[in-house]
Formats: sequence, C-alpha cells, structure tokens
Amino acid sequence: MTYSSPGLYAVSLTVVTENITTKATYSYTTYYTIAVSSPTVPFSLFKPLVTVPNPGTIVVAENAPGGPFSFDPDIDYEAVGYEVILNVYGTLITYYGANTTEFIPMLAEYVPTVGNGINSNYTEYTFKLRPGLRASNGDPITAYDVWYSVIRDVLCSGGVPGTPGWILTQYLIPNYTPFTFVVTAPNDSQGAQEIINAVTYDNATDTVTFHLPKPTSPEALFTALSMTLGGAVLDAKWLEQVGDGINFTGLYNHNMTQLAEAFYQYEQTCNEGNYNTEVQWPPPTAGFTGPYYIAAYTPGQSVVLKPNPYWPNNITYIPRPNTTVIIYWVKDPETAYEMFASGQADIVTGLPSSYVPLLQQLEARGQASLYEFPALAELFFAFNINVSQSALHSINPAYSMPSWYFANPLVREAFAYAFNYTQYINNILGNAKYHFNFGSPYCGALIQGLDYYIPPSELTGCPTFNLTYARQLMQESGFYNISVYFPIVIASGDTTDFTAAQMWAEALQAIDPNIQAQPLYMPGVTMYGDLVPGQNPMGIYFSGWIADYPLASDFANPIYLQGGFFTSGDGWDVNYLINLSAYFNASKVSWPGLSPSVEPQIGKMLWQEAIEYQQLNELILKADEAELANNVTAAYQLFREGENIAIQLYMYVYAYQVTAHWFVKPYMHGYMGMISWEENPGIGGGGNSVYWWWVKG
Repeated sequence: MTYSSPGLYAVSLTVVTENITTKATYSYTTYYTIAVSSPTVPFSLFKPLVTVPNPGTIVVAENAPGGPFSFDPDIDYEAVGYEVILNVYGTLITYYGANTTEFIPMLAEYVPTVGNGINSNYTEYTFKLRPGLRASNGDPITAYDVWYSVIRDVLCSGGVPGTPGWILTQYLIPNYTPFTFVVTAPNDSQGAQEIINAVTYDNATDTVTFHLPKPTSPEALFTALSMTLGGAVLDAKWLEQVGDGINFTGLYNHNMTQLAEAFYQYEQTCNEGNYNTEVQWPPPTAGFTGPYYIAAYTPGQSVVLKPNPYWPNNITYIPRPNTTVIIYWVKDPETAYEMFASGQADIVTGLPSSYVPLLQQLEARGQASLYEFPALAELFFAFNINVSQSALHSINPAYSMPSWYFANPLVREAFAYAFNYTQYINNILGNAKYHFNFGSPYCGALIQGLDYYIPPSELTGCPTFNLTYARQLMQESGFYNISVYFPIVIASGDTTDFTAAQMWAEALQAIDPNIQAQPLYMPGVTMYGDLVPGQNPMGIYFSGWIADYPLASDFANPIYLQGGFFTSGDGWDVNYLINLSAYFNASKVSWPGLSPSVEPQIGKMLWQEAIEYQQLNELILKADEAELANNVTAAYQLFREGENIAIQLYMYVYAYQVTAHWFVKPYMHGYMGMISWEENPGIGGGGNSVYWWWVKG
C-alpha cells in the first residue's frame, strides 16, 4: 500500500471465516492509524495532556460483590478468581495476541513443531523449559514441577463443583468422559497407570513429554495447555510444604494398586469441603510461577498483585511487569462507577448496561476510552431439575416448590415461551434503548465464533415470546394447579438481569397465577458454590459460559453433558429421571395441587425425557470424537442433532451472546500500543485482564 502525500490514514482489516458446511460467516474487523511523513512534514506521537495518577499502580474496580471462589488453578472455575490465577501462574505456552490459533512460549523455551518436539503422528509432544525459571518465592521451577502439576490437574478433573481438569485430561486419558475422576475406586490400578502413562519428565534435559492415546492436532492440545485454569504450572515443593503433596510411593515401589489408593484419596481433596485452604487462598510466600504474585488478599474485597521478582526479563511478548495491580470487588455497580469516574480506578468491569450512557459521557469529555470486540461468551437462565428442599428453605423458609418441579419438560418449555426476548435485548439489556451493541440473541449452546455453529434456521424449537402458548403448555404439564414460590437467582450487582427476572416473574404469574417467582440477588461466589448435585437450592438462576478454548466441545460438554459444570449441579442425570418416572407412574408422588390421575402421564413424559437426554449424551461424546479427529461432516451433523435435542428439552432460556467491551482511562493502553493483546476470546472469553499486557501512561 502506498500513499502519495503525508498525513494520517485510517486502515481497516476485516478477517472473515466461513463454516464450510453451513456457509455461515463470522467476521472480525480491526482498525489502525497509519502516519505517513515526508522530509518537510515530519510527525511525532501525540502525547495527551492528561495526568497519570499513581503511575506504578493499576487500580481496577470490579462489580463483583463477594469476590472469587478460589485461587487454586485446578479448583477454581469462575471468572473472578480466574483473572487473578491468569496473572500469577505461568503456563507452558499462551496465546499470541488476539489470535486463537497461534501461540507463544511462556515457561517453555519454544513452541514445539513436528520434528522439534512433536512426533509424526501427533501422539507425543515434548516441551523444553526455559533455563533458570524460579517461582516468586525463589524455588526453582523444573520439568518435575510441570509433571507434578499435570498429574494434579488430572486428579482434580472430576471435582465438585465442576473443575477445569477435564480440558487437558480429555487429550491424555483413553476414553475419558469429561468432568469425571480418572481413578474411580481405591483399587483402580488401570486409572492410575493411565495417568502415569500420560506424561513423563526428564530433569536432566528439562523436558516434559505428553503421550496421547489418539493423534491430536497442535491447536487442540495447545489451547488446553494455554488455559491457566488446569494448565497452570505450580511449585511442587511449596505444595508439599503446605500439606498438599501427592503420595507417589506406589509409583516408586512399582505398585499400581498402592498408587491408585493414593490417587483416589487425593481426588477427594478436589471436592468442595475438602480443599486445602493454603492452596485455595495462597499467601505471599507461596510459589507463584507467573509474572505476578499475590502480595495481599482481603477475603471477598480486594487483592494486590506485585511483580514476580524472579520473572525473566528476556521473554519475548511477556515482559517483566513494572506495576502493582490492586483489584477491588466492590459492593455494587454504583461504587464501581464512582471509583472510575472520580479517577480512583483505571479500569472498571462488570457494570450493568444502564451505565453505558454515563461512560460515553466520560469518553466525550476525554475521561474514558471504550473498546468493543467479539467474545466467545454466552449468558442464560438455567433450570435446576432437582432442587434441594433444605437448602431452599435455608434461603427463605417461606419458599415452597417440589424438588422435581422443573423436571417436567412442559413446565420448562412454558417458562421459555413466557420470556420476552425482544423486550430483553432492546430495552432491558438495551441495544435499542442505549444505541449500543451489548450482544445478540442466540439459541443453543454453540455460539458464533466456534468451529461448529448451528444457526437457528437449522434448529427446531427455539422459543419466542408467546404467553398464550405458554399458558397452554402449563395446563398440559399437569402442574398448573401446583402453587410454587421460589427465587430467580441473580448475581449481586447485576441490575440488568434482575430487571429481566422481574419482567419474567410478571409474565409467569400471567400464564399461571399459582407461580410466584421472586428475583433474588446472591453473591456470584455463593451461586458457584451451590452447584453441587442434590445440594443446589436455585430453581432458576442466571449464569453463563465463557470459552476455555474456541471449540464446540468446550460449550457442549459443560452445558449439556451429564456430569458437566452446569448439568451436574442442576440435577441432569438419566437415572434420576428414570427413577422419578417410576414414582410418577406408580402414583407415589404427593404434593398439594397434583392430581393422582395425571401422574402416569407425567411419568411417561419423564421417561421420554430420560431417553432423549441419554441420546443427547451419546451424540455429544460422538461429536467430541469427530471434532478431535477433524471429521468436519460427521462433527457438524452430530453437534446439530445434539443441539436440536437440547433445545427441545428446554434446559436453558438463552439470553444473549456477549459482545465484549473495555472501559478504561485514556492513559491505559495495550502492550506495544495494541489493545488486541487484551482481546483474545480464549482468555476468559476476552473479558479478563492480562495485566502484563496493560500499559499505564
């Protein structure tokens, strides 16, 4: 490209990808300014006349009351804790800028290629560590630490609430089912052997080798290793010092039965209630392996991150930080906004959509910068089909609903048709009201931007707002005369979706006066901790999923698959539905308003639901396998069949696919002057800060 005269020129680059099966396209546009000078017309970079407060400290105000669930990278699986983990623990490799298919070495010395770390059939991957790596406490980081960390991640892959270990484990263990433990019993020597076979290390050469049961593309394995949740390298010496060591005596004694027992015992520490609290909330003296370390933590309120004094200063694209980061998880959105508007905070996140006009006013006055970019994240209302009665009453003794109320598929379908999607998008979320792109409607877990996306035109059963049909469904359900009073749970600070829940509650009472739904705020960390099978008090709650990696399996598995992150805590289990069907068939269920005459009909519906859910599970596992094998035609067909079943089960009420935004002060810039370093959809869906790539000043 040439220019005939000096000046400033705007250049846009649009990258368009196409699904070769559906011909659906997905585009991303980025803009650059090109300065063209001449001997007579020189230029220099513009320096704004703004004051940069506290140049050595980045202050962040996050509308996330309650803070994180954990700082343990093998346990935590939510966005607030993940952001901290992302910055204090290193991975072998990480994403290159906003690209989801290119990677750069982090703790590894280089990214392996075929012939230089990857064997010819893509079943062995060897990584060489950088020399001289040290954790923040000075402990050397070696190949042994990587090996130890991988085994710990695999051992925790079946923890409850859901843990991220399944992401890497699916590539390491033969015939692995996501969100399950590999060692299934104290004498499961086969499971123990499979873990040991999966990864080896050599401290003499400082290398770690992954031995995969099936050929796996570099893009697939690398996304798992780039994900700090599960892929983080921990300091094994420190873990053992704080009582979180793994007992490898059986390995050294060549006794797999002994090792299986030790592994099985360790797996139990990955379940809520059994966590090692030193690792859950590590002190400043812990061995952090990333560019930052946790210097101070005030539970539920704030965290201070300081540069790791041992982080190398010669890693390309991952500079040694020179700023302290203070993150405040404030009590409400007003506090977060006021901190940002007054200049106390450099970055603000989690604000409801109603604050965007105020942020735009700040931008117009030169007091804020707004950036928009595509994200791999979706938000929805989830149904719990096995509500814990005791836990529900602990929230409010007046709440009353059968545990099995939402197990009835017609009830869920009625609720889905009672939600006003257009009103939500246009006026509550506010795309039309605020003339701002917060996101777009969607249907089905597989959203645009994934390798397999099924447009609504190819799906059956996507609900629309129709109160007449919703009332008809409730009457057909057999539950119309059952009086219920329950909360629609919304994360504290999310005023947007609290308003949506109010709208929905009014519509529900209009279709059935026996339904009294009450919007209720609850700290996000509490909601996360409630996602335990049989212990979840939330009949309906608002949540969402952000990408761990940009493949369809990352959304289908946690959202649909039995035992998944949501389905586990929401009671989705084939045997539960079969047993519940038998109770209704025998007219053994008693609840005020439930007629014994309709119980056999309900039992039949539940039986059919169990069969359909079993089919959904089988389809997802086959689709995962086809996706891994890069069988495009088969994977697309299988995912489409699965989506159609899931949508017609009405497991969720789909709200919107997120369009991400950064709201920062004008003196905050991306690494190398490019905000795209903070816009990778594989890093928290694009919404978590990588603080060594933020530049203040």
